[in-house]
Parts: sequence; C-alpha cells; structure tokens
Amino acid sequence: WEGRVLLAGENPFAHAPDAEALAALRNLTWEQVAHREVSTLYPPGALALFAAVAGIAEHPLAWSLLSGACNLGVGALLVRACRQRGVGVWAPVLYLLHPLPALESAGSGHLEPIALLLATAAFTSRGPWAGFLATMGALIKLLPAVLLLPMLRRPRQLLGVLPALALGLVLLLPVLDEHLLRGFGRYYEAWAFNGSLFRGLQALFGEHARTVGVALGALWCGIAALRCRDPAWLLLHVGGALVLLSPVVHPWYLLWPLVPALALGVWPWAVLATTGLLSYAVLASYDAASSTWSEPTWVVWVEYPPLAAALLIYWLRSRRPAAPPSASRTAPEGSH
Repeated sequence: WEGRVLLAGENPFAHAPDAEALAALRNLTWEQVAHREVSTLYPPGALALFAAVAGIAEHPLAWSLLSGACNLGVGALLVRACRQRGVGVWAPVLYLLHPLPALESAGSGHLEPIALLLATAAFTSRGPWAGFLATMGALIKLLPAVLLLPMLRRPRQLLGVLPALALGLVLLLPVLDEHLLRGFGRYYEAWAFNGSLFRGLQALFGEHARTVGVALGALWCGIAALRCRDPAWLLLHVGGALVLLSPVVHPWYLLWPLVPALALGVWPWAVLATTGLLSYAVLASYDAASSTWSEPTWVVWVEYPPLAAALLIYWLRSRRPAAPPSASRTAPEGSH
C-alpha cells in the first residue's frame, strides 16, 4: 500500500492509509491493511523497495518472493560467516531448516530477512563494502546501523558509509515531512505484545516502564559497543536487548538475535526461536476487521524460561577449561 501511495506521488508519512487524501487510491490492497489509522514508520530504503515491488506487481506474493529469496541469501551468507568464525555447518543448516525464518519471509513477507541479508553481508565483509552494506541495511530497518560502531576502529570500512548515506538522503527528501516520526511514536506509546522482562519493568515502574526499558537497553548496547570488536557479537547483544526488553516481541523480531547468534555458534537463541513459535497462538483470537487480539497469558511462561536455561548451560560450558591435548597426540612417534 505504501508503495502504491509513493507511486501516486503522495507521502505515506503525511497520510495514514485511512486518510481522506488517499481515498481515490483505495483498492483491494487497502482493504487488507492493518492499523489503517497509523502512518508509516519505515525508513526511506524500505519505502523505496515497497514502491519498486508495487510498480512491478501490486500483489503480496511479489513481496513474499523477494523476502523469501533474501532469507535464502541469509542462509548462504551464514555459511561464510561460520567459516570465518570456526562454527560448524550445523548453524546455517539449522537456520535454513527452521520454520521461523521461512514463515516470516516467504510466509509473512516481513522486512527482517532483507535487512538481515545486508547486515550479514556487512559483518562478513571487509573494507568499504562493510560500511556500505551496514548503512544500506539501516535504510531498510534501523538496527543494522549498530554495525557501524565497531567500524570506528577501522576507518577504511567507514568509507562506504558516505555513498549509502547520499542514497538515503535522495530517498528521504521526497517524503520529508513534519510528521516523520508520528507512526513510530504511536507504535512506541501504544503497542504491547509477547514481552518478557518488560512485564517486570511494568510491574516496578508502571507508566515509566518503556522509558526505563529504553535506558537499560541503551546501557546494555553501549557496554557491548565498547567491548565487542566483532560486529556480529554487537548485533547479537543489540538484538538480544531488543527481544528481552521490548514491550513488543513479534516472532519475526527473534530473527535479529538468531542470525548473529548462529554465525557465532551461540545456540541458545535457536531455542527461543523455537519456543517463540508459540506466540502464533494469538492468531486464534485475531480479528482482522479491527486488528485486535487477545494474548494467551501462558505463552510467555513457556516461551522464555528455556532460553534462560540454555544461556546458563552455554555460559557454564564456555567457562569450563579446555582439556589438555592427549598423550597420543603429543608424544613423539614411536614412543610409549
């Protein structure tokens, strides 16, 4: 729909889908839009992609094909990322066989696989390409921008940021509007779904829980940025903070920690990607006409504790001292 709006010369930041200014554009696509009262909250690169796909074929299948193809690309890049970090082939195979990435790409057509393709390409690349790809990813979804922080230690990688920023500015200028952040503000203030630690923050801080969550997330990510030299580790910390502290954890958000975790061999996040499938239980009560649902209270109590247990096991194993080489490997040939 937002691609259709752009192709008609209108601004999706200025006009929500139900705005009378867009009444002449309403069609079957518009009828299927959820939350028609909220204007766009997507970065300019995503809007440009929406317009490109809508110009080719204004059908959900066209977008699902793009998202699904990018998901396969993420799997292919994970092979390279794992080789670089000495992680076994189990990690990319697990990603490609796991239902969550497939459901949220070819199935639901979310932006995550497209942005993660660029993010994974960035943390497996060297030189200016790394900065270019990270910035391009941030133009689709903001999260890949954190990959630029470790590049401050490698100024050559930042050379690729300038052309990507110039492209972003070209894409942004036609839709620049005083209501640029209106949609995001509505999302930040009102949405809540499938949160974990946020529920505890809400019990402790009430209406200030979101502010406290943002502050804790910023602190967590700031410490990670100072300590992590590998951008994949930083993306894992940021994606983990998003999932654990956000009031909104849609299942496709779980892809943000999952991809860098598999690139690093940190298997516990695959546990959450699996238990996170339980959050689809909400679809049993989803009312498409009003875009409302009733969230089952039991889901989070089954979904998140296995992650905590898996992270504890992973941490304990990582602290176990490495076994010394066996005598048969160290003794000279022919000795007893």
